[in-house]
Amino acid sequence: MLEVKTIAVNPQNTSQDCSNCGGKVPKELNIRTHSCPHCGIVIDRDLNAAINIKNRAVGHSVLKARGARRDTGATKREAHTIASA
Repeated sequence: MLEVKTIAVNPQNTSQDCSNCGGKVPKELNIRTHSCPHCGIVIDRDLNAAINIKNRAVGHSVLKARGARRDTGATKREAHTIASA
């Protein structure tokens, strides 16, 4: 039998918080597209919310989910390349 793990996630602001940069993008319920003025990403509102819910469930902030380092903004791969040089 397959075991399924369920994790409760607070859904507040999942469709308004940008899953790419973390910026808040207020919108009415009838607006179905998430268009972030902060980073420029344009995706379906429900997809944006789903990404945020998944990241919250696994304990990732937006920056952790994107693989960015807070101090340099470099991705993990770039940071590894820099460290290896």
